[in-house]
Order: sequence, then C-alpha cells, then structure tokens
Amino acid sequence: MSHFVVGVVGLGSMGKALAESLISADHEVAVWDRHTDRVATTAMLGAAPTYAPNQFAELADVIFLALPNPTAVREVLFDEEHGLLLGLKEGAVIVDMTTGDRDLAKDVADRVAALGKDARYLDAPVSGKAPKLTTIVGGAEGALGIAEEAVKDVSTTVIYTGKLGDGFATKLVHQHVKYVTHQAVAEALLIAEAAGLNLPTVISTLENSSGVTGGQKSAFEYFTQDKRGIRSHAPSTTIAKDMRLASALAASVGVKSHSLQSATDFFELAVATDLAKDPYPESIALLREQCAGAQECAGA
Repeated sequence: MSHFVVGVVGLGSMGKALAESLISADHEVAVWDRHTDRVATTAMLGAAPTYAPNQFAELADVIFLALPNPTAVREVLFDEEHGLLLGLKEGAVIVDMTTGDRDLAKDVADRVAALGKDARYLDAPVSGKAPKLTTIVGGAEGALGIAEEAVKDVSTTVIYTGKLGDGFATKLVHQHVKYVTHQAVAEALLIAEAAGLNLPTVISTLENSSGVTGGQKSAFEYFTQDKRGIRSHAPSTTIAKDMRLASALAASVGVKSHSLQSATDFFELAVATDLAKDPYPESIALLREQCAGAQECAGA
C-alpha cells in the first residue's frame, strides 16, 4: 500500500461509495463536500474531514473529483478564496471522475500546469459504482502515475483512451448509447402495452433474443470491419419491411415513437440506394454520409 493520501471531493452517491471503497482498501483518505453532514458521516468511517477545498488540497496527493457537472468542477477548483488549486500539493494528481467534456479537460489541465508544481489533471469518468467501476482514463497507460494504485483498487476495468479529453468524450458516447437505447426500449414497451400484450412476456422475449443487443453488435461489426459478422445479417430491404410493420402497429394503437420513426425513415432511404440488398450493417455507409459535417443524422 502506498503512503500517499487519497482525497475525494464530492460525497454524493458515487463519491461516498468511492471514499468507502478506498478506506476498505486501507488507503489514507481525506474528504470534502459542501454538505458538512456528508463529511461527518464519512469521517466516522475513518476519513480525515476537511472544511474547504484549499485545506483539503493541502492534505491530498491523489485527488478524486466526484462532482455533478463541469460547473461544479470549476467552482471547486477555481474559487478565488477557497479554490482547491490554491492549496494543491507539489506533484499531486487530480483524477476527475465527473462526466464532463473536452473543453473542461483542457481548461483544467492548462491551469494546473500553469501552477508549476509538477501536478497533473486527468479526465477519468466512470461507469458503475466503486469498488466495481469501469474507469475511462483520458491518457495513455501510465498516465495515472501515483494515482494508478488507488484507481485500480476501486475499479474492475481501467480503459486508457490515449489523450487528455478522450476519457470524457468516450463517456459521452457511452451515455448516448445507454439513454437512446433506454428511450427506444421504453417506447417499444409503451406500444406493447397499448397493443394489449403481456408485458412480462414481451420483456422475457427481449431478454432472451437479439432485440436489445443485436443492433449494438451489428454496429460494432461494421466499425471493426468484421466482414463475416456483417454477412450474417439480413438485407436492408428486410429491415425496412419490418420497420414499416412495426410503425403500422404503433399507429394502430395510437402511440408515437420517435426512435421507431427515425429508424423507419432511415431504412426507407437505404432501400432507395444500391445498398438495398446488402446486409443491413452496410447501410451505416449512408448514415456516415448523412452525419458528415453539420448534416442531420436522421432520415427525414
């Protein structure tokens, strides 16, 4: 176990689990949160309480940020009176697990570097909850430096994306997939409900078929150029037919599905091209053309 003090800023659901996992892994832990009751509760488990970000920073060698948004990150770090950067230690590493963006990563990294303390900032957003996080690091392997041990102690998977800001960008792609899928499944179940179908049976069908995961898998096959996998799929003409039938079912029960309409429109466009009889993942070539520059990615 390293002798470094590991700090956690933000003791909401994610930060609380993070601090508790670090304590369980026998790290020396310091904590700060604007809600003093959260600090007190975590201190009872063995963390060192602090009462301002700059005071916190004077203790911590490795700093985890678990904050709700980029605005909160900037407030905590840059406050002119009590900002964390005012107390940052020589050689400290800030690991930002907030869901942010590339602008935040560059802004903070530049300001940390300007301090001249050999400190560093890394975007490292997460999926899941400690101690079983998937941590997405905006840097190459080794970029975590003295923070690596603590990150591994709270993670089951650590992914290195290559450069600053790409951790945040990769997390945003993840969020896109997760919540667009959520909307599509929710809309489909509303149609099923309105059609009088037995929802537990429909859900069991989705869980035991390719309904939820198949679209993701076929997209992965296209972008990884898995030609054998691509060839295993039905042509776009078949998918266009299925989307028309699904849209007719939705219309017959009076439910409007934005995700279904988008897919229906897209495959109608695909079958009007020379991609019509190709395996449907090949239609992504058309989607790539639509999404180029500022063009709209949907089919209408």
